[in-house]
Amino acid sequence: ASGPKLGILVAEMLGRRALFRVPKGARTFAMKPLPKNNEEWKKVLTTPAPNAPKSVTNKYASMMANAAYHLNAVEEVRADFKYLGKVFKDPRTIEAVKNGKGTTKAFVNDMNTMYKLHQAGKAEVAKLEGKDKAAALKALGKYSDLAPLTTSMLGSFMDEGVIDTVPVIAESYDKLAGKILKEVNIEIAAAAPLSDRQKSQIMNVVQKYIDSDAKILLSEKVDTSLIAGFQLQIEDRFVDLTAKSSYDGLMSKVAAAS
Repeated sequence: ASGPKLGILVAEMLGRRALFRVPKGARTFAMKPLPKNNEEWKKVLTTPAPNAPKSVTNKYASMMANAAYHLNAVEEVRADFKYLGKVFKDPRTIEAVKNGKGTTKAFVNDMNTMYKLHQAGKAEVAKLEGKDKAAALKALGKYSDLAPLTTSMLGSFMDEGVIDTVPVIAESYDKLAGKILKEVNIEIAAAAPLSDRQKSQIMNVVQKYIDSDAKILLSEKVDTSLIAGFQLQIEDRFVDLTAKSSYDGLMSKVAAAS
């Protein structure tokens, strides 16, 4: 029987269906065991994860982020949905899922098998072509399963009729995971490659403006149009300390005065 819609009794429905989503043979993850009843599911799905924004546009991603935090599976689920987000961007995947005649449990197991095939690579998959299903699945047994929470949520999204929005859910969850893990994206743009000493000096300054336990994700790029100096992008904050900026500012003043 179908459960109540997410908009009405969100966590109860997800929890009830989630109890049946872990594929046989799923490996042991660092995450905590899945909840055992509806009340436990409701708690992990609706108790906000720390650092996560209060206003989130995608409620499915938000609930998944809450559960992932409380079950110690933020990074595992993030990795899984980065893969699934790409898979469900392919219209052929959506068409196959919508035209499928199997149960939700069969769908989840099929997605788990696809994940293993993805890890195996084309060469090994080609070797499996002539084998029967049982032999092929046995050969794939050495590869990792999707995390138990991933399969739980995936089955729930299927039952809720939102499986075609997995790419959107995955993208939103990725951003939430970054906040929960206190990641800070920093990009340094300079006219020429910076030395380790220069980067260290810049990061010493940056550290004053972020939390001491933040996880810095640093990227660099060279932009010869900057002449000298550097630009910093710290999340949504932009700092321009380049010669080009000074030059452009000077020229605008000259133009205004003429």
